[in-house]
Amino acid sequence: MKRREFMMSAGLLGAELGAGALFAQEGAPVQDPVERMTAGSAPSIAMCHAGFRPDSAKMLVYRLTGGMEPKQFAMYDVGSGPQFRIERPLKKIASDFGDCLIGEFTDIAREGLYQVKIGDERSVPFFIRPDAWRRTLPKAVGYHKWQRCGVEVPNVHKVCHLDDARRRDNGQHVDETGGWHDAGDLRKWMSATMMNGFGLLQVARNLGEKWDLAGSGLAPIREEVKWGNSYFLKMQDTDGRVWADVAGGVNGDNTDNHWTDNQIGTADDRYLNTKKTGLIQAMFVALEAMMAQEFREADPSYSQQCLKAGLRCWAANQREGSTRDLSWWAIASLELHRATNRDLYAVTAALIADQIVGLQERDFAHGQKQVRGYWRASATDTDPYKDTLDSSLPAYVLLESARAYPQHKNAGQWRDAVKLYLGEYVLPMTARSAYRILPYGLFAGSPTPETYRPLAGELTYRYFMPVRKQYFWLGLNSHYQCCALVLATAARDLGRPEYRNLAYRQIEWIVGANPFAASMMTGEGMRNPYPHSRYVGLIPGGIMNGICGNANDEPVLDTEYGLTWRTNEYWSPHVAYYEWAHSVLESA
Repeated sequence: MKRREFMMSAGLLGAELGAGALFAQEGAPVQDPVERMTAGSAPSIAMCHAGFRPDSAKMLVYRLTGGMEPKQFAMYDVGSGPQFRIERPLKKIASDFGDCLIGEFTDIAREGLYQVKIGDERSVPFFIRPDAWRRTLPKAVGYHKWQRCGVEVPNVHKVCHLDDARRRDNGQHVDETGGWHDAGDLRKWMSATMMNGFGLLQVARNLGEKWDLAGSGLAPIREEVKWGNSYFLKMQDTDGRVWADVAGGVNGDNTDNHWTDNQIGTADDRYLNTKKTGLIQAMFVALEAMMAQEFREADPSYSQQCLKAGLRCWAANQREGSTRDLSWWAIASLELHRATNRDLYAVTAALIADQIVGLQERDFAHGQKQVRGYWRASATDTDPYKDTLDSSLPAYVLLESARAYPQHKNAGQWRDAVKLYLGEYVLPMTARSAYRILPYGLFAGSPTPETYRPLAGELTYRYFMPVRKQYFWLGLNSHYQCCALVLATAARDLGRPEYRNLAYRQIEWIVGANPFAASMMTGEGMRNPYPHSRYVGLIPGGIMNGICGNANDEPVLDTEYGLTWRTNEYWSPHVAYYEWAHSVLESA
């Protein structure tokens, strides 16, 4: 998505990075400006800006930065209701990112608008109300329309890219108009923008007509997902397989990230990448099978069109690949079974679920007895599985498989694998910081010259992506929300309400409960950093990449209007996982 960064086309990359690259000629790493943007003088009180449901856990974190340690916090009603005030003790805990004080008020279910005060510092105002999160969903759903390509979006941009696209391989024009711009740019990556479809369809599936408390019904969701899918269907080649992107550039560069004259055959026409990766095939099959189900009654003819496209892609591909690829093929198989009721797809889904169980590290590996239950990267790569987007997806597909086929002989093993993952990996790793977020992942030793936190034996971990390994490193807001999705699903399917509370902690990090006390969702909360969105500007409901780490694995965020893409760029998967996770949390 962000290879070579958008500033290259504007001639700004060299200006921001000095040398125009992240590595000196001798190969020694140089510091990216975002690495210096630590929490510093950010507010000490960190808590969820969106508020809390009355029945959920309620926590605040107070960062200790030297000086006096307060002993208690006061919480009081700042709305129009009767006077209300409580005082509670603060508890000091050792935590990664430094010692912190924790304040808890889970027992307060009284609805109202509140503020917390610790010493001379006040928190942002926050609600306790049943719809504290539900009221944010329309903002997220509305984000997608702002990102439409091939049409005028009133007050956002004029009609655009009617000349998409020319093939990279032979220059031939193929109609690839429509779809959504992917992020803070104008490109259309299939793997990222298909996530918009999953987010919208999961809201429709899990919450139905009442997803929007204002009563708009499913019509706007169906209209939006149909708009995006028109582009996805065009990206299917005659062999049934699906191309990778439009406007990704010719050599992974940024040359296609521009407005065009909308005239086919002129010099500014953007390119179609005809590469066909296994991940995109699996996602396409899953999405078209879900589309077929959503439109089965609303538009039967269109439903069949989607199903046929998904089946053509299924027939043209093998169900194989990495742990991530297999997870998406499992979802594709489940959705095809739901769409067709054919046993073939149920059998395949179960077989892939068994493969995923086989990829789990069930023993205490690497000379330690601290954690287990995580996944290996693939059948041939024993490194712990890590991903910026789909990090917890293997556990999700096992829960979905067990729910879809409860009588299957291995359904118990699928659930047990998830219990092991959550109980002996997620819980101990999230307990290491006051914010309870899941670190990016585990490593064997220190593979790059930067900080890797020791765990035990040979294992280390980082909260954030390494910054000395490769050019591509960014914030992990999808990673947290994918974890929240699994925790929310497990709370429902395994009867573990404590997982629901931990799910909210992952999302609360995005909406203020972080060392910067900043909300990374535009239009929600306070201290919103300005997004890297160079063509459109602010998009209500847009979610930024999020907090990164520097070489010392300390949290960094651009709060200085630097338009830094690593932390501040909008990206479709973050909004999609927000919708997906909340659709499960709100349906319980």
